[in-house]
Amino acid sequence: MRFPITLSRTAALAGILFATAVHVHGDEDTPSLRAGVSAGGAPMAYFEQGVLRGLEVELDRALADALGRELRLQEMPQPRLIDALRGGRIDLVLSGLPDTDLAALGLAASSPLLETGQMALIRAAEVDRFARPVDLITTKARVGYQHGTAGARFVQAQLPWAERMPYPDAASGIAALRNGEIDVFVHDATTIWAVAADADEHELIGIFQALTDERLAWVVRSEDELLRRNIDFVIRSWRRSGKLSALINSWIRVQVEVEH
Repeated sequence: MRFPITLSRTAALAGILFATAVHVHGDEDTPSLRAGVSAGGAPMAYFEQGVLRGLEVELDRALADALGRELRLQEMPQPRLIDALRGGRIDLVLSGLPDTDLAALGLAASSPLLETGQMALIRAAEVDRFARPVDLITTKARVGYQHGTAGARFVQAQLPWAERMPYPDAASGIAALRNGEIDVFVHDATTIWAVAADADEHELIGIFQALTDERLAWVVRSEDELLRRNIDFVIRSWRRSGKLSALINSWIRVQVEVEH
């Protein structure tokens, strides 16, 4: 099955970083890059036997390497990431917040790494019930979402008749859907793609129509313009290398279309 998406390009660098608020040891004189991460679930960031893994971790690692900095990952709940960035406790975070929201918060985004959005995950047996986007918008069903995310904002703003049910992370919401506690789970497209691409998954399917238009980019404080420009320089070099699709496919096993 093919799920076309539009991607920027980046280098495919593998990396495993250990636990919360730890870093890769290097020269003490090497400047650090403090990246905020929320372990909300695969494929973006999650703990596996105490090890923080995922696409977001690899992107942060690749960026730190390209900038010649020592990566310091700080894992925290999703709602705290923006406050930590604004307060100077971290230097950047991957986010899909729109430019208008970022400007109001005194933040700025890099060039996008991935064009994405929110999608719905449902049980395969109920595909006829949610065949069209309007079926979801007008539903009175039980709709789950992860607290403090773009999915939460979409559900709260756009599904007025739904029974809205928050969960602490994507894994909890997907488990609730599987167990029949909710009828729909709304989350980032990357999460939905990962579930759908699992060859052993037969019970859940994704509705591959984006409910929102978002871009995944690194977000920094507006005054850190030099850092943002350097990040954009790295992203441009990654686009020229043509390796982002390989990195994405190592975590999201679907065929992708790369923007040329």
